[in-house]
Amino acid sequence: MRMRVAIGVAAGCLVAGAVLVTSPPPVAASPACLPSVTGAAELNTHFASPGLGARPDQEGFGGGDYPRSYPLPDGRVLWLFQDLHFSNDETLGATNAAHNAGLIQSGQCFTILGGRGLDFAGGAPLTVHSRRWFWALDGEIGRDGKLWIFFAEMENPSGAGAGVGTVPTGTWLARIDPTSLVVESFERAPDSGARLYGWSVASDDRWSYLFAHCYRQFANGDGELAGFDASCMQHAYVARVPLGDFTATPEHWTGSGWSVDGTPMPISSRGVANPMSVQWFGDQWVSVTKLDDWWGSSLIIDAAPAPQGPWETVHTQHVSGDRRCSECGNYGASLLPWLDANAKMTVSLSNGAPFHLWRANAWLYRPSFYTFDVPISTVPLAATAPPGFPVPPGTAGLVAVDPLRLVDTRDPQQPPRLSAEGTLRIDVGDLAPPGTTAVALNLTSVASDDGFIAAHACSSPRPATSNLNPAAGRVVTNAAIVPIGDGELCFYSHAATELLVDLNGWLTTTSDVGLHPVDTRRLVDTRSGLGGSTRLPAGATVAIPVVPVGSATTAVQLNLTAVEPRTDGFVTAWPCGTDRPTVSNLNPVAGVTRPNLVNVRVGDGGTVCLYTEQETDLLVDLLAEYRPGAPARFAAIDPVRVVDTRGGSRPTHAARSVVVALGRTVAVQANVTATNTAAPGFLTVYPCFTDPLPSTSNVNYAAAESTANSTSMRPGRGYGCVWASDPADVIVDVFGVWS
Repeated sequence: MRMRVAIGVAAGCLVAGAVLVTSPPPVAASPACLPSVTGAAELNTHFASPGLGARPDQEGFGGGDYPRSYPLPDGRVLWLFQDLHFSNDETLGATNAAHNAGLIQSGQCFTILGGRGLDFAGGAPLTVHSRRWFWALDGEIGRDGKLWIFFAEMENPSGAGAGVGTVPTGTWLARIDPTSLVVESFERAPDSGARLYGWSVASDDRWSYLFAHCYRQFANGDGELAGFDASCMQHAYVARVPLGDFTATPEHWTGSGWSVDGTPMPISSRGVANPMSVQWFGDQWVSVTKLDDWWGSSLIIDAAPAPQGPWETVHTQHVSGDRRCSECGNYGASLLPWLDANAKMTVSLSNGAPFHLWRANAWLYRPSFYTFDVPISTVPLAATAPPGFPVPPGTAGLVAVDPLRLVDTRDPQQPPRLSAEGTLRIDVGDLAPPGTTAVALNLTSVASDDGFIAAHACSSPRPATSNLNPAAGRVVTNAAIVPIGDGELCFYSHAATELLVDLNGWLTTTSDVGLHPVDTRRLVDTRSGLGGSTRLPAGATVAIPVVPVGSATTAVQLNLTAVEPRTDGFVTAWPCGTDRPTVSNLNPVAGVTRPNLVNVRVGDGGTVCLYTEQETDLLVDLLAEYRPGAPARFAAIDPVRVVDTRGGSRPTHAARSVVVALGRTVAVQANVTATNTAAPGFLTVYPCFTDPLPSTSNVNYAAAESTANSTSMRPGRGYGCVWASDPADVIVDVFGVWS
C-alpha cells in the first residue's frame, strides 16, 4: 500500500529549461557535474537533500515514489516519479504536487522538471482532477532516436486519488524529443490492456521486451495486504517488439513461443505481488522484485538465460529493517538502467508513511538506493546474438619489428600522391616472414579534401569499410592490421591525398607470441603528472615503463593521445635501447586532441620510448600485451562493418554504450569511428557488463567531424561496448579476431 494524497487538475506539459551538459574525464570535463553515471552512494546523498534541482521559479524535489530513470543520448538522465511533491524544505504541502513530474540529471547536477499541477505527460485535458491520471512506467530510446515511455492510465471513480477503488485501465505511450524533452505525442499503446505491458522495458541487441504487472494494489481495499488483487498481482508477463520499435504490435510469451494472438502465460508467479524490474546484461537477464511490495520484507534478485526464463533467485536481501519509521513501508523496487563506475547494479526502493508523517518529514517519502553485483553467469563469455562476422580459429602470432617506413608519397623517389578514387599498391611479399597472414601498419594521410582510405589485400575485393578518415588540410593517422593475401597490399583513397605507410609487425603462423589481454589502464597523463612526467616540451624524449623488468612480454598495444599540442608535429614510439626510427605514430595538429593505436616492441628494462616534435601533453593507455605462449592467436577476416548507428537505433546497454556482439572471441581487431559529432568528446572501448568504465579513451573528436582509431575490443559476457562522452554516431569495422 502507498500512502497518497489527491492531486488537483494538471495543466499541460512543462518543457525543461537550459541544463548544463558536461563530459567526464579523461580528456576534457567540467568538474561541477561529474561523474555522469552515478551509483547508490551518490544518489542516496543527492536524494536525501531537500529541494534537489530547485530553479529560481520552482521549488525542487521534496518527495515522491516509484522513481523511473531514462538515460538520454546526450548523457543526461530523465527521472520521473509517481506523484512528485515540490518543496525546498522538509515539509510537503497537500496539493503542491504533480501526478508525473521529475528531474533532469547531468552528472552531479539536477534540474526540476514540472511544477504544481503540471504533469510531464497526460496532463489537461486528459487528467480529470484525481479521477483519472497517468503514472510513468518504463521506457527507452527507440529506433527513431526518440524517447518512448509507457504510462499507466489510472482511474478512481470517487475522485479521491490513489486509494480504495483505484485501478489501472490500460497503458499509453509517449514519444518525447530526447533533447528538448517536448512530448511530441501521447496515445494509447499498441497493447493497451490492464496487464500494463511496459511496466519494465529491457532490450538486447535484437528485441525490446515489455514486462507486465497489473498493479491493482487498491482493488480490494486500502491499508493492508488484502487490498491487493492477488489474482493478477502475483504474476509477471513479457512481450516483445523489434528493437526500439515501440509502436509495433507486441508478440506475447505463450509458454511455448511468441505470438501476437496466443494466450499470454506468466513468466514468474509468487507471493501476492510480484512486480519485476528487469535489465539485460549480455548473456543473462536480471530482475529485482520487492516481493509483496509495501507489505513484503524481501528484495529478491533473479537471473535467467532468456527474458521468459526460467528465472532463478540468486540473492535475497531483507529490507524491512531499512524502513524509516515504525509505520513506514518500502516498496517499488527498480533496477536502474545502467551499471555504476565499478560495473555494479543500482537498485532504487521507494519509501512511504501515513500522510501526516511524510508531509511533516519529507525524508520519509524519498527513495533509497542499493548496490549489488551483477550475478555471475553460468555460461561465461556467451552472447545472446552471434557475432556479425566469422570467427575462424586463430593461427598467427605477432612478430614485432622496429618501425620501418614502407611508403611516403611525398618523396619524389616513391609512388606519387593518390588521386581521388585512386589505389596505391605495395608488394611486401619479399619482406614478410614465412607463414605471414597479415601485417601491422601505421597509416598517415595529408589530404586537401575529406574522405576515407580502405586498406586490403589486393587479391580480395575492396571492402565497404574504412581504415583512415583523411580531413582537409589536416594530418590524420591510424593503425591497421591488414590481411596480406598474395603479398600485395592495396590502399584505396576516396579523396586525393599523400599517404605514408609504416611497418610495425607481422602476424605469422611461425610465431608463438599471442595476445594477452589486460585490464585497460592509463600509464601516463602528463596533465596530472601520472607516470612521472609533466607537459612535454618540443624535442622531448621520455621512457615509459610498460611491463615489469624481466617480463616475458615482447610487445605491447598502446593508445597514445596528444592533448592540445602547441604546434603541428609528430610523435614516435619505439623500443628503448635502439635508435629512434624515422617514422611517426601520431601526427598532432595544433590545438587538436588526437589518439592513435601503437603496436610496439618492448625495449630495455620493459620500456617504450616516446619522442615528441612539438610541445604537448601526452596520454598513454595500455590495451594489451603480446607474450610467448599466450593462447590467443590472430585470424584475419575480410573486413566487415558490424555497427553503424547512422542507420537509426543505437543498441545500448545500461551505461549508454553501443553494444557489439563479440561472442567467445578473446578480442577483435576493430576500427572505431565517431561521426556526426555535436560537440568535442571521446569514445571509450571496454568489455560490457563485467568491467568498470575505464578512465581511458580510444577516439577523440571535435564537433562536426569524423575521427577513427584502431583498437582491440575485448568482450564482457560476449559483448564489447563503445561509450561516447558526448553525442556522436558510432561505426565499428572488424578486421580480425583473436581466438
